[in-house]
Amino acid sequence: MGLFDFLKKKPGETPQPADKAAAPSPAQPSAATPTPAATPGGAPVKAGPASAATPSTAPAPAPAPAPAAPAKPEPAEFVEVLDGLGRRVRIPRDEYRQKVLPDLLKQHANNPDQLAAVILQGLRDGLASDLVPSAIRLTVVDKDVERALSILAIVQRDAGELDSAERTLHELAQKRPNSPSSKVGLGMLAISRGQRDKAEELFWAALQMDCNHADAVHGWLQVRHQAVGDAGYRAEIEKVAALPSAWRAPLWLARHLAQTGDLDGATRIWRDVVANAGGENDALVMASGDLVQLQKHDLTAELIVPRFQPGRHHPHVGLALLHHYLQKQDDVAGAALLHQMYLYYGHLIPAELQPFTAEFDRMRLAKLPPPAPMTPTSRIGLYRLDRPIWYAGLEDPMWLLPPKQPNAKSLLFFSLAVEGQQSLPPGREDELGRLTRSLPLFLAEQAWLSTPHRGTAVLPMAEQGGWAIMGRPWPEEQLIAQVPEGERKDTLLVTGVLRVDGDKRRIDLWVYDCGQKQRIGHAAAEGAMADVGRMLLQLLAELWPVFGGPAGHKPPVGDEGFWQRYSDGLGQHAALVVTQAGGMPRERLYGERYITQWLQTAALSETRWQPGFWLLASSLCVLHQMGSPIPKEHARLVAEVFRQSPPNSAFARIGARVLRACGLDAMWQARRAEIVAAAGNDPAFQAWLLRAEAAK
Repeated sequence: MGLFDFLKKKPGETPQPADKAAAPSPAQPSAATPTPAATPGGAPVKAGPASAATPSTAPAPAPAPAPAAPAKPEPAEFVEVLDGLGRRVRIPRDEYRQKVLPDLLKQHANNPDQLAAVILQGLRDGLASDLVPSAIRLTVVDKDVERALSILAIVQRDAGELDSAERTLHELAQKRPNSPSSKVGLGMLAISRGQRDKAEELFWAALQMDCNHADAVHGWLQVRHQAVGDAGYRAEIEKVAALPSAWRAPLWLARHLAQTGDLDGATRIWRDVVANAGGENDALVMASGDLVQLQKHDLTAELIVPRFQPGRHHPHVGLALLHHYLQKQDDVAGAALLHQMYLYYGHLIPAELQPFTAEFDRMRLAKLPPPAPMTPTSRIGLYRLDRPIWYAGLEDPMWLLPPKQPNAKSLLFFSLAVEGQQSLPPGREDELGRLTRSLPLFLAEQAWLSTPHRGTAVLPMAEQGGWAIMGRPWPEEQLIAQVPEGERKDTLLVTGVLRVDGDKRRIDLWVYDCGQKQRIGHAAAEGAMADVGRMLLQLLAELWPVFGGPAGHKPPVGDEGFWQRYSDGLGQHAALVVTQAGGMPRERLYGERYITQWLQTAALSETRWQPGFWLLASSLCVLHQMGSPIPKEHARLVAEVFRQSPPNSAFARIGARVLRACGLDAMWQARRAEIVAAAGNDPAFQAWLLRAEAAK
């Protein structure tokens, strides 16, 4: 077992959820870009795509420079951690060191696996001096002697206690004489002391015990490359590759051959290594990265695709395959793999996966015939949403809304018309159109939740399918004709216009009383797109007295930034709802994963606003009804929110729907009796539960 081999996920092991403690837990870092050198922390260096951050065509690998022990980077100013809901939180380094790390070490002092993880994260954050007592504690509670002593030696070495680290490694050699870990650790210490001949001797001795030990191979190649230079480097790789059962060094030889133009020789090695060591994580990582960088698509399909198992193998293999499908323009296979990657690794590498959604969606849409253009005679219809948008997919849970009196007014909020210059930078066109829809959705929801009245959002739809943006507001006299005569005295219309002048936006709203047949109120706000949150709250405050509410009304929680994100999410979710209802072609829906990710981020950014979680749940249920696999990608978060929700909470109740959408029905069944009992004899909930459990 290598010095850090215990960090590698065992075959068949499923990634585990993040630490659920109240204190933040360390965020798992991405694997490093490979170089054939031992790293300062002693971790094996894993191969992978040169860049997984953007799904561009990967270039062929350039010849590697002579490896050298990298200098320690300066400690980051912030430490990134995961909280109990899996959110990535950046904490100032000093605050983490003084307040968070001690609590984590104390909390996991008797759990060797968790304690080891916290110590290793602390090492990555450059906090070795704070970890020595806990590393000593690990040697007491950990039954894995090799892991405990290896970690202690690394902590001592990084803390500058080289003599103590040497004593720990000699103890490891006594207790595990057949393991190469102590020799590798002593070799790294020798490098730290400038004793390269001694390091070379120790690395070679370790290779005789395990010729595929990651740090032994990389350490040997590092010191020999520096000794012989580029001219003799191939011979040094071949020396290690010739050891019985070696597969790691042959992969470095294959990379060297490919870099020097011998693709046939490299291909023979790749086939041989994958055939004999294809179950090894590191073998697939390095081979897949090199093959995709070289655009050897036939070999990738032959050697890597059949062997990669999401959840078992390192995510860098999957990232390489996503690049492979992107280069092949295979959006079907790419989208299927991307879903699997999100299921198993979405919480670990979201930034690396994020760009592929857009790329594969664009490929899919490019295959469709262009939509029918609107004609001068095309008709525009109005789509009414008589409940908040998060009602969709939840089987009409009336118990979620405040009860309304029979004489409550009906407030109809219409989508904004757009006037003025509409030439926008690429990618901003949808943003403007979404604002015309998100405002009425936001106001209608707030009317339901904070006034005695009922709120309805009314959105224009094109006859051919899709949203329509009006050039001027609907004439109120024309709209009143659509309201039944018996309801007009209790109906207020809210129409408006969005005026665009470069980056400047001005929104004007007018309230029209259908009974009096006249305007009874006006509200206005202006600013740039970055000011939309402030503008929303200003319009809300100015309108509410017209509806009988208090002047200056604002929601009980959330700042301007949150309400801009949340209202944007309302507009995005409307696309899912209208598509599910048949108002848009299902095959033209773009970015459904982006929508759910946006809604999840918005909900987590202000956890006190419970409708944010209902909105996310609604989107997952709607997509589930459309047959999308994406709801299962949110199972981790939904399960954690449900677990934390009291039995009498709204989210616990709607778990009957959203848990099924995420493939977690067993979780609902486990708490069903508790939640039903907490609801008491509420007939509205009981009737809803019958519908919810009967729905597909």
